[in-house]
Amino acid sequence: MSPLTDHEDPRRVKSRQRVLAAAVDLLREEGHAGLTIEAVAARSGVAKTTIYRQFADREELHLAAVHSVGCEIAMARTSDLIADVAAFCQALNQMLRSSDFGALLPTALDGAERSESFAGMMHEVGVQRRRVLGERLRLAQAEGVLPAEVDLDLVTSQLVGTLFYRRFISRQPTGPAFVGRHVTAVLTPLVCATSAAPASPVRGAPTRSRR
Repeated sequence: MSPLTDHEDPRRVKSRQRVLAAAVDLLREEGHAGLTIEAVAARSGVAKTTIYRQFADREELHLAAVHSVGCEIAMARTSDLIADVAAFCQALNQMLRSSDFGALLPTALDGAERSESFAGMMHEVGVQRRRVLGERLRLAQAEGVLPAEVDLDLVTSQLVGTLFYRRFISRQPTGPAFVGRHVTAVLTPLVCATSAAPASPVRGAPTRSRR
């Protein structure tokens, strides 16, 4: 949802909030199939013509509703990469387990299975949400904490994919202890590999010949 600006009509903002709240309720109660413009208009009290001025179609409204209950997760940038990533994954796990975002995400996955355009929009949202973690891993790589040859996209998938899998597929618990062990298991071998690598000789430094 775009932020409120000084020139935005407060009535438009209020009606949008009502529409999104109604959409969230319908998605929680009835899933993807229950979200229609007619149902949202009836529940929110906002006219269909007004809804269509704010959202191009049902898919855009669905995505906006899911986005409205999600929040950006901050990423620390300390000298401890594993601690920074663990804190990020703990927050992500909490959001998946105990927020409206986690409750509504399956409806978005359902929508993506039924519509290529919606799947494309979901992909773009996923790219943006992975950006923070990716930037932290790239920084670690630039600082020599992670090896230059490591596939960061693969590492990102390993870190967050397990949390999504256990939340929505296997339905296994993922408490703080598990998340901490998981992040440590993924990153420690990479960090250790970097620290164990022999130091490169300083360019221009004199070398001794071996006899």
